[in-house]
Order: sequence, then C-alpha cells, then structure tokens
Amino acid sequence: MPALLLQCSVALAEPVKAPDHLSSLQGQFQPIVETISKTLMADFERYAAEPESFQGFLDQNVRPYWDPSSTAKALVGSANFKSLNAKAQTRLTAAVERTLMRYAFEGIAFYNGQKFELVDVAISDSGKMGWVQVVMRSQILPDLNLDILVKRNKTGIWKAVDVRFKGITYVAVKKHGFQKIMQKQGADALITSLDVKNNDFFDALQPKK
Repeated sequence: MPALLLQCSVALAEPVKAPDHLSSLQGQFQPIVETISKTLMADFERYAAEPESFQGFLDQNVRPYWDPSSTAKALVGSANFKSLNAKAQTRLTAAVERTLMRYAFEGIAFYNGQKFELVDVAISDSGKMGWVQVVMRSQILPDLNLDILVKRNKTGIWKAVDVRFKGITYVAVKKHGFQKIMQKQGADALITSLDVKNNDFFDALQPKK
C-alpha cells in the first residue's frame, strides 16, 4: 500500500475508500498539477516581473480549486465561524483567500524551475475528504513532498482546504494565533490584521508613480 494511503488512514481515522472516488480525485487533479507545472516552468520569470500576470495565473489555475471558506472555518474553529453573521463570514473568508494568494506571491520569488508531479491520492471512507500528494522535483535540490488536503463538495468537485509540508499543515501552524486574536479581540480585529498585512504586501507590488 502506498505510504500516502497509510498516512491518510491515520490522519482521517477512516479506512481507504473504493476506487471510484479515487479515480475522480486522480482524474480532477492530475491535469491541474500538470498545467500548473508546465505553465510555471515556461513563464515564471514573467510572473516574477509582472504581478498582474501571476495574479491571472492564480485566478485561472489555483483559486477555482481551493475552498477558502473551509480553510477559514478550520483556522478559527467551526463553532467560532458559525457564531459570525453572514457578512463577517464573507469578510473573513475573503481575507483568508487573499492571504493564501499573498503566500503564492511570496513563494514565486523562490521558484527556480521545479517540476510538480502528482504521485499519489487517498480518500476517507466517506468519500468526502482526501489527500493529494505532489512532489516538487528540482535539478539541484532534493525532492520535496507536498500533501494537499481536499474536500468533495455536493456537486462532486474536489477542492483544497489545507496543505501539509514536512508533516505539518498550514492550519495546524496558524490556527492558534487566529483563534487567540478572535477570542481576545473579536473577528473584526482578526480580519483587520489580515487585511493590513495583505494590503501592505500588494500595495508594495504596484509600480511606483
């Protein structure tokens, strides 16, 4: 059994599901990963120099396959998220999504031609959650594994909700800080904190007049 299937069984506390869901997950993310890899290898120098071009790449190849609402809910805790009114939930989700985009912009500065390959997929017994394992191959550095936690929505589309690198997920690293701010200062303070960091970063990318 592939190593990722064993990890998924432990992480999700459920046995591996039947191959029909595995096929749908593989079939959806295989071309996504291939497109991202080929496009980055061909155009990363232009993306690094032209923020608007890289934003277009993210809008087309990354944002449609990520569920920022589920990520936001995981970061602040389901109970805290549900306690917010609809407007606050929307604002928090938007702030989290823009934060993820900021990370992508920060990461492009360190990209030097790595190739991305989908090497394994695994799903829970319910067929609603799963992992996609992607390996980053470099000509000068050791291979790095990136595990993407995905969730299947009601229409059968899989979307990413978290990412794991070297055994640690993004949500696990950030959730304590998010929840601490929210509990002590409220949701508005958390949203404002994210907005300030994001605005400062993206404003600095704009051409100087």
